[in-house]
Amino acid sequence: RYHPTMSQSVDNFFTQLQQSREKVPKKVTSKINGIARKAIEDMSKAARKFLHEDLDDDKHTEEQVKAIIELFPESLSQENEKGDLPIQSALFLMKGRSSVTFVPLMAKEGCRLGVGG
Repeated sequence: RYHPTMSQSVDNFFTQLQQSREKVPKKVTSKINGIARKAIEDMSKAARKFLHEDLDDDKHTEEQVKAIIELFPESLSQENEKGDLPIQSALFLMKGRSSVTFVPLMAKEGCRLGVGG
């Protein structure tokens, strides 16, 4: 019985997938697309959580935050359970961490990408 391994890198897998797309049966392609959509949805939720709950002036850089926003621009528009956008969450000291220094970056990137309220 075949047991897949994780030795293949994610990047390599997606490169091969792109190259083989026309050769793979449509039923398999459809299944892969469904799994990919779910994975992207989960990653987007993780980005939202990061911007609302984990962002920290002392731990993260503008480059890291910008990378998250580039990958998941819609995360700037996703509200938390209080109805706040990430830029609003960044204004408040929460759990002993501050993320207020990222407010200008969020505003700039939100305007540039047309997201964020």
